[in-house]
Amino acid sequence: MMAYEIVTTMIMGSLCMMAWSIMYRETFWYRIAEDLTIGVMGGYVMATITTNTVNNYIIPLTQGQIVNIIPIILGILMWTQLSSNYRWMARTPLALITGIGAAIAMKGAVYGNILAPIGAIATPPAGDAMVFINHIIAAIATITAVMYFFFTIKPTGILGPVNNIGRLLMMVGFGSIAGSSVLSNATFLYNRAQWFIETEYAWIPLVIAVIMIGIDIVRRRSS
Repeated sequence: MMAYEIVTTMIMGSLCMMAWSIMYRETFWYRIAEDLTIGVMGGYVMATITTNTVNNYIIPLTQGQIVNIIPIILGILMWTQLSSNYRWMARTPLALITGIGAAIAMKGAVYGNILAPIGAIATPPAGDAMVFINHIIAAIATITAVMYFFFTIKPTGILGPVNNIGRLLMMVGFGSIAGSSVLSNATFLYNRAQWFIETEYAWIPLVIAVIMIGIDIVRRRSS
């Protein structure tokens, strides 16, 4: 292994151990890893925004596309939020961003969460018996979940069991989402642990972290 590969392995292992130290307690090393993550992500986002602005707006503006002056002016107005005297000038671009974002989100929510499921359950399935059974279960789940949020009529009589079924099916759905999240996080933990085992010299930061945690435990108990 080359020297730069060893250094890279040491840095990666150290940063991983610094981030994982939160499982012990919030330490000084964890705060460094947290600040580094936020700083790197902020720098990456700033570089990406700057590059996109130059390539998509400033360069076309110099080539005669005058309409690009509008987003450039709106972007400049966003920076007035840093001044208490001129902060009011940022309300126009913020209002446009909020309105357009809300419209896009509303369109996606209505289509993805209402129209698409209704269209799916209205389409006859093609396949074996299990496909038809899954289609029926999805149709029942969609109808009962929508009826659970139907507040115009009081849920009495037959609507009571329908609401209960919808609530139970939503609990199943939320549980599956939570389980998938836990599984993905466990997979990431497994991959990092496998990296520590299979990579040369990666065990050194791990051993150093264990020693430092042991010393901290002894110091805290003695104090």
